[in-house]
Amino acid sequence: GSSLLTGPEGLMAKERENLKRLKCLRRYRQRYGAEALLHRQLKERRTLATDGAAQQPHTTRSSQRCLAFVDDVRCSNQSLPMTRHCLTRI
Repeated sequence: GSSLLTGPEGLMAKERENLKRLKCLRRYRQRYGAEALLHRQLKERRTLATDGAAQQPHTTRSSQRCLAFVDDVRCSNQSLPMTRHCLTRI
């Protein structure tokens, strides 16, 4: 049978068209020239800005604490991800 390794001359017409479409899609929205340079600079600025924020120590916000009250005292345990309560309250 025909293989992609045989080159374009060994492909059927439909396979050749699919290969051409695939090559076009690979280059779709790829930036060139000044646009590529500006995009790269923007990405670098963004990473520098987010790296500064990421290096700060993680603090547990009040929203990450359990919202249950026991004897008018709020539970101090950390809540489970995507929930509002800790493991003991669920």
